[in-house]
Amino acid sequence: MIRLFALLPLITFGLWWLYLNHNGWSLKQGKSGFIKIFIFNVVVLGFFAIMHLVTQVE
Repeated sequence: MIRLFALLPLITFGLWWLYLNHNGWSLKQGKSGFIKIFIFNVVVLGFFAIMHLVTQVE
């Protein structure tokens, strides 16, 4: 399950890049979107990492 977490940023960045290309915008114009997506991914992956640590059974 944890190895699938690497797919979340790849998919979200890829979808944003496709959106930018489809609408004829440059990567420079979409920079703020990449930053927001990065922050979203850090929050989501951080939450799941904490939940993994909290619920880990020893």
